[in-house]
Amino acid sequence: MIDIFLGPKRYIQREGILAEAAGYLQPFGRRPMVLGDDLVLSIVRPILEDRLSGAGFSPAFVSFGDECSLGEVSRLEEIARRENLDFIVGTGGGKAIDTSRIVAERLASPLITLPTSAATCSGASSVSVVYEKGIRQATVNGKCADVVLVDTGILCRAPMRLFAAGMGDALAKWYEGKPGYDQAKDNDSATRSAMTLSTQVKETILRMGLKAKQDVESRRNSPEVERIAENNILLTAIIGGFGGSKFRIAVAHALLYGLTVLPQVHQNLHGEMVSFGVVVQLCLEKNEKELKTILPFFSQLGLPLTLKELGMANVEDPLFWEGLKRTCAPGSSVHNMPFPVDEKKLYQAMLEADERARAFRG
Repeated sequence: MIDIFLGPKRYIQREGILAEAAGYLQPFGRRPMVLGDDLVLSIVRPILEDRLSGAGFSPAFVSFGDECSLGEVSRLEEIARRENLDFIVGTGGGKAIDTSRIVAERLASPLITLPTSAATCSGASSVSVVYEKGIRQATVNGKCADVVLVDTGILCRAPMRLFAAGMGDALAKWYEGKPGYDQAKDNDSATRSAMTLSTQVKETILRMGLKAKQDVESRRNSPEVERIAENNILLTAIIGGFGGSKFRIAVAHALLYGLTVLPQVHQNLHGEMVSFGVVVQLCLEKNEKELKTILPFFSQLGLPLTLKELGMANVEDPLFWEGLKRTCAPGSSVHNMPFPVDEKKLYQAMLEADERARAFRG
């Protein structure tokens, strides 16, 4: 059986596109809910508000809560129904756009996404991760965007930390997808496409990522910034759609989701935890070749790679072990590997990843 999504109906990426958003929103109604956290709204509202009003829109700018939870979805759904809002505009990074996707699916309304960082592929994805009090509960299908507008002028002025995290998350598609791909006896055409595209993404990021880092740190757009943004947001989402859950995730994402029981983990970005998880997975695989590639690259990007940097230095914490138990629970993507993974093996791989990162930097 093949069960895939192909991506958003339309994806437009260029500097300054946010100022032209009204023209792209015209077909979808006149009463949009523009959802974002307070910081993101402080960036996009001054650009959007007068232009939308001048084009005949009556936008409702709504502040996003702390997480993509069912309670937050219900709150926003109630606002949309009460205010007779026509469509949803999700802004920001991952969680606000994930929430927008579920709300749009429930309301059967159009969805437009305006990613203001390249930290995740959420803007072009069709799945949302649901949390409750910071702990990951499920990954659910939502609505794919009708239009994605990516303003690289805003992306290149965002903190480099967000750009780096997005590169780590994008690279994980190849590292997590390949073990399952290699195990399969007969990969279908969609999965083969995911493998081909993830290989291309890997090669592009490793070739252009450090130059893009320098440009973002200088708050300067460039061809490298444009290419990395495209890879982080659009191509990574398409890989996930083509490859499905067995290709999309393995140890790196399983570890992130399991460890959300640790409050201190929430200080890290999604892609930062996934990047550490990639190193852990490579330690489990004993893949020296890729470790020699990825450790220097992640380190040059400034990604946190040690347990201390990630807030997990206290391995005696019962919640740490609860996180490993959740990571290795039946049905977890950690079992997409070609060998058994249990809590003890995972713990040893985490210690090895930590030791290698510290030795590399020292």
